[in-house]
Amino acid sequence: MTALVYQGAGKKSLEERPIPELAAPTDAIVKMTRTTICGTDLHIPKGDVPGCEPGRILGHEGVGIVQQIGAAVSSFKPGDRVLVSCLSSCGKCDYCRRGMYSHCTTGGWVLGNKIDGTQAEYVRIAHAETSRCC
Repeated sequence: MTALVYQGAGKKSLEERPIPELAAPTDAIVKMTRTTICGTDLHIPKGDVPGCEPGRILGHEGVGIVQQIGAAVSSFKPGDRVLVSCLSSCGKCDYCRRGMYSHCTTGGWVLGNKIDGTQAEYVRIAHAETSRCC
């Protein structure tokens, strides 16, 4: 698949990458049909987000079609059209229970920052069942 990849401050490239696979039973694989660029997306290529390492697929928003779901995902099925949220949330930690999803201890803003994002043909959505998206 083709993906927009961060290569360090001031550098990005289009690359061919493997289609992502499920890594946990709570994951979903989504074929992206549309993606967006917001102000946050402009900070990473400038090098303003030091936690984002070169080689990361950019992007954290978009829409697509579910291709595959993990065993713990029951809210949607392959073929469903979904909105990909910019935040991932486990639904179990203290922050998630209080509705503070951006502070999730294993989620938050991870797409395009800590894990590969939506500026690609496919994306793996962590915590898909509880991420206020799919």
